[in-house]
Amino acid sequence: MVANAYQPTDSETWENLGDRWDAHDSFGWAEDGIRGHVFADADNTTVVVAIKGTSSTFFLGGGSETSARDKFNDNRLFSCCCAYVDFTWATVCDCHMSGSKCNATCLQDAMNDETSDNYFFAAAQIFMDVVTQYPRANIVFAGHSLGGAVAGLLGITFGLPAVGIEAPGDRMASKRLHLPVPPAGAAGRVPLFHVGHTADPVYMGVCSGRTSTCYYAGYAMESRCHNGQQLVFDTVAQRGWRVDMRHHRINEVIYLALEPWGITDPEERMPTLEPEDKDCVDCGLWKFVYEDSPQ
Repeated sequence: MVANAYQPTDSETWENLGDRWDAHDSFGWAEDGIRGHVFADADNTTVVVAIKGTSSTFFLGGGSETSARDKFNDNRLFSCCCAYVDFTWATVCDCHMSGSKCNATCLQDAMNDETSDNYFFAAAQIFMDVVTQYPRANIVFAGHSLGGAVAGLLGITFGLPAVGIEAPGDRMASKRLHLPVPPAGAAGRVPLFHVGHTADPVYMGVCSGRTSTCYYAGYAMESRCHNGQQLVFDTVAQRGWRVDMRHHRINEVIYLALEPWGITDPEERMPTLEPEDKDCVDCGLWKFVYEDSPQ
């Protein structure tokens, strides 16, 4: 479903989901912003909202009409401070103060601006439309990459299951959006799941800094901490893969990492579902200053 979110329903590369699921509705395909599909089972008791991730030649999934807005949302959601990396970068908001100091109040205001092509708020409106159309259905959010992070943010907001595949760290964005936080000790019971593997630099939070491929493509992918629970396939240790942006592609994730796991090599064991790392820190070298606090 998350692979199909990248393509229209009449695409020649559409993934066959079998008889159980059907793409009942689609959203965003006439526009240049958030896109995806709504899948439902035969009696409409379970509905999956699949959200497209970033379309970019950099991510090797191919560019599209949405590439510019996808990139804007990547840099808004996953950068430390408005995608300010150095003086050569064009920022997505004006909250950088100096050096590694950022105006946190400005940053939160910018993140909560519903009129600035913010995919989170657009996706929330799509969810409300889906609820109206399927009032008795069990709704699940899903997505890959940027789409997986947005799915996770929706799951936290509405208390519904969400599955992200190779999504960037979403914890920092959820805090800046002031989304609900599960009570202490309850994180393992939240139906929010992130699936990824260790050779994907975006999922692992290592596609940052001046030597990274993200830097050269203008993506400030600086977050690394995830909400919810994680299922991590160690393709580096068990497959000998190198960390490489090519391993972020959804088709490679499905057909080279997840689907053959434990089949081609019986020694490969399924990873266990682990709760979020409470000690994980995003943007530890930055100082965030609130306007109502001393400098």
